[in-house]
Amino acid sequence: MTVARHAIRTAAFAAAYLLAFWAGGYLFLSALPIAALWLLAQTPSGRRRFDLIALATTTAVAATLNGAGPLLSLAVAAAGTLPALLFAVLTERWAPGWWQGHGDRFRSLRHRLSRVAAAAALSAAAAGLLQAVLLPDTPWYAAPLTTLRDTAAILLVTLAARALRRSRAPRTPGLTLVR
Repeated sequence: MTVARHAIRTAAFAAAYLLAFWAGGYLFLSALPIAALWLLAQTPSGRRRFDLIALATTTAVAATLNGAGPLLSLAVAAAGTLPALLFAVLTERWAPGWWQGHGDRFRSLRHRLSRVAAAAALSAAAAGLLQAVLLPDTPWYAAPLTTLRDTAAILLVTLAARALRRSRAPRTPGLTLVR
């Protein structure tokens, strides 16, 4: 992937993340699925540190635009970036090559999807824990509900993006035997 293409994709993900962050305040949604997809989709480029900087900056800007102070903006940036990074790293570790479409051919699809779902659950749990630390006045039942919501959202967004990516990928014809 060229640097220009990476920059365009980063800008597109940043715009989608800002939109999700803004809409999340009104619809009680989280921007975590977009952040997780951002870091997972940009993994093959090898420029993860730049994506982390861009994601943290975008999160801090979004928090500042919503009225947070500088210190709270940095805390929100950490709470938005770390779970997404955890999801990207765990998915690449537990299901190597799954995002690129090749992966471990010797394991069943159910086995690979269960690993991706476990990575989504751990990432959402980390986000729920960080949110509970940042907002100690939330009710006791909010953290498990947001964890469940974010787990399902991360999994659905990631699976939909992978299916869209695979449907747009060019198909190479297989080897045919001619008699």
